[in-house]
Amino acid sequence: MMIGEILKVGNLVGNMLLNKVGDLMKNFLKIIFSVILAFSLCSCNCSVFEYRTFGVWWWDDTLDSGKYFEFAKDNGVNEIYYCSDDFDENTSQFIEKAKKENIKVYFLAGEYEWLSDSSNLYNKINAYVSYQKKFSNKFSGIHLDIEPHQNPEFDNNREELISNLIKLANSLKNKYPDITFDYDLPFWLNDEISFNGQNKEAYKHMIDVADRVFLMSYRDSADAIYEVSKDEIEYAQSVDKVLVLGLETKSNEGDKVSFQEEGKGYMYSEIINLWKLVPSGFGVTIHHIKSWYDLSE
Repeated sequence: MMIGEILKVGNLVGNMLLNKVGDLMKNFLKIIFSVILAFSLCSCNCSVFEYRTFGVWWWDDTLDSGKYFEFAKDNGVNEIYYCSDDFDENTSQFIEKAKKENIKVYFLAGEYEWLSDSSNLYNKINAYVSYQKKFSNKFSGIHLDIEPHQNPEFDNNREELISNLIKLANSLKNKYPDITFDYDLPFWLNDEISFNGQNKEAYKHMIDVADRVFLMSYRDSADAIYEVSKDEIEYAQSVDKVLVLGLETKSNEGDKVSFQEEGKGYMYSEIINLWKLVPSGFGVTIHHIKSWYDLSE
């Protein structure tokens, strides 16, 4: 983890702990806290100079881009996955603002229907390509959230839908070799799938073709997040790919899935613990900007 990122995380926790202290004393203690935190993490398994993703999904482009962007920036985010149908000047201005803060912006899109009919996905990608040619403030790549299990017929057509995802990912990479493609995957996608003469777990096929896989490792502690991700982490390392672990901030699937019940302070402490567990260069991302903002302190 870069020292700058460590200090940003320190500032997060510092803000949470010291929000009732006077401004002068608060700023002084935040600096002290950050320095102590930085030195406490020097033993983590990462290079000080290595880039680590700390990202956030941004699903709604009608959100107040001032308030939520400042929140993301102040919390040390260096990547935003931004969903919008408007490839226009407003998008360019958002990317420009992010660029000034050294934040990368990726185009975010996802519909499970694309596994049966991908024509609308290709329309979006063509619009993306046109935007990239027209505007100087460019996206850093495409971030796809295509979840086979959202299909109502998943239980009946599980293998077919998962196979379609693998086929689609390979087709996109062949058709658009110069575009960076990231994919969101559930942590349990270990079905044995045959593709191109190889029979192996679906997550391995996806890690092979994706530029990066974002694992929806939705649990509410660093140890639990690592535990559900360890097979994917091991395989990603073996093929020299980067894995980014996702944290959830709102869920109706039970307490253990998200940090909804625990709040920001606890989540930040678990992020620090998670940095110590994951391999060098691997990242963390949070779902999603509004529910993260709304978390209790």
